Amino acid sequence: MNTAQLAALIAAVFFAAGVCVAAYALIKLARLLSEATRVLSGTREQTDLLVRQAQAAIDRTNEQLDRTDAITANMNEVSANVAELTEHVSTLAGLGRALAAGPVGKVAAVTYGVRHAVGIRRGGGVTGVPAAPAVSVPGPGDGAAGRPALRPGAAQMTGRQVR
Repeated sequence: MNTAQLAALIAAVFFAAGVCVAAYALIKLARLLSEATRVLSGTREQTDLLVRQAQAAIDRTNEQLDRTDAITANMNEVSANVAELTEHVSTLAGLGRALAAGPVGKVAAVTYGVRHAVGIRRGGGVTGVPAAPAVSVPGPGDGAAGRPALRPGAAQMTGRQVR
């Protein structure tokens, strides 16, 4: 074997070793690409699931907001009705004040005063107001029997003095 043949043999061995190393690297690269593809597909599935869940949450939130809008609209209607009712009550109160302060109220006051005065002059007490019954309340030195006691307003109605 001469030198040229020996050089060709060494070159062929190194070429075969290079081809083996390149084949090994390509096999590892193929495994890496297949694993990366699997990870990406799993990530895509998880992302799709997450997006569906987020969309469902957004849909539920929109439904709740629609319900809240309906409730708010009803509350605005109730507030308007309460304001209208307040106006009506205020108008009725003004009408009552006008009646009480006007001629009808004055006639009613005079009528009441005349009835009251006539009732007192006749000695029957105040007309229209029944006299309260006397209540027996024990006082100092009365023992267990007690004495009849009158309410403070009863003295004016009956003419008796309260002790």
